Amino acid sequence: MGIKQERRNKFIMIAQEPSSGNPDTAATALVVLRPEESRVLIGQAVAQLPQVQAHRHRGRMVIVGGTTTRYVARALLGQDPGRDSFAVGWIRDGLLGETPAAGRGGGPILFEEGVQSRGWPAPLLERFAAGDIYIKGVNAIDPHGNAAVLVASPSGGTIGAALAIVMARGGELLLPVSLQKTIPSVPAACGLLGQGRVDRVMGSPVGYLPIMAGSATLVTEIEALHHLCGVRATPVAAGGVDDCQGALVLHLRGNPGQIEQAWQRLQTIRQETEAAR
Repeated sequence: MGIKQERRNKFIMIAQEPSSGNPDTAATALVVLRPEESRVLIGQAVAQLPQVQAHRHRGRMVIVGGTTTRYVARALLGQDPGRDSFAVGWIRDGLLGETPAAGRGGGPILFEEGVQSRGWPAPLLERFAAGDIYIKGVNAIDPHGNAAVLVASPSGGTIGAALAIVMARGGELLLPVSLQKTIPSVPAACGLLGQGRVDRVMGSPVGYLPIMAGSATLVTEIEALHHLCGVRATPVAAGGVDDCQGALVLHLRGNPGQIEQAWQRLQTIRQETEAAR
């Protein structure tokens, strides 16, 4: 089952699609996903996409470091690249900034014809062809399916190196992202940012690179739960206190087997994330 990318308002539309099967046998659940649990769930879904599984062994694929793509790599390879050693940019301590350079690993994870390596993706991108995959986290999405990346590098960073090539050659830009990063409008924010355009910045100055709806495959909690368990998820609330700051509350609908599968998966994710603290 693939992730549908042709629908403009995909988050709302997927959530509102009726559950398959007899409506009389439909079951429901209400779940709370803490931010780290959302990242794990999304990472598992992306790793199980048929095109991602296929590109482990043929063609070319890049997994750019990030706090969500970390879990794509973990689910796909069975090894955790680490948060601080895999991500580069992050928002922490009330500042826009970067992870400590001294503790970073070898860069993005690269796949080419079954051979795995790590490093700057530009040389591999030169060999990209139609269908090859570039997996990158983003900093914002909106209800219309647009996404955006904050850019601290003056040359555009990893997304700047990739976007033109992926779009020109018909590659797939795959964006794992939590719904907690939803803003009202990516286009409305585009003209506001740029390194040197803002008078004061809490942290590092950044630019803003938009990715328009339809040009990438977005995988949020909604798509992840649909792909992994077959359930329809509708966001109904967000936020909380203590460990639930940034949490999402989702209503799930499906047949009893699908609801049970989703419930057990989320319980397992919770147990694992709590144990890792």
